[in-house]
Amino acid sequence: MESNLDTIVALITVIFILGLFLVPLTAFFIYVFLQTSKRKNIRARALSQYGHMIGGRNTIPARYASEPRFKAFFKIFPWEGAGLLVPSNGVVTFVGELNNGTPLNFQFGRDTSALKWLGKCPWPNGAVSWFLIETNGQKHYFSSETGAFVFGSNKSTREAFDQAQHSLLI
Repeated sequence: MESNLDTIVALITVIFILGLFLVPLTAFFIYVFLQTSKRKNIRARALSQYGHMIGGRNTIPARYASEPRFKAFFKIFPWEGAGLLVPSNGVVTFVGELNNGTPLNFQFGRDTSALKWLGKCPWPNGAVSWFLIETNGQKHYFSSETGAFVFGSNKSTREAFDQAQHSLLI
């Protein structure tokens, strides 16, 4: 009888400890998927609002971070917005929004902008690959949109960087 009680108490303790670990993990995954949906909606709004400007040009889904956000020490995610990079002859345009709804519209010209590949910048920016576009003394950071998870961002971000660099060289 006492053995059964010990087993039940041990089982309840293990379930409680697992719950302590799984609840925050589950909450984090829910948050990640909500943020992914939010970025998708931001890109859809950007395409709708700037479709006349984009026309039939290639667009690159991207995540965005300003210099202060990129350099901030404590953050859950290193990006603060999302949108579309639109490379064309001699210029790269970025249209999108910050997560708080503030619209973003930047044009980076061949003569006034410099691109720099950063790759992975692990702390404090996670396992995401980045590139930088500097213009008029301001630094703007971009990473490709990879969905809910950042795995594979190095290859797709490098492709986005190469397309943006090529368009500024034309």
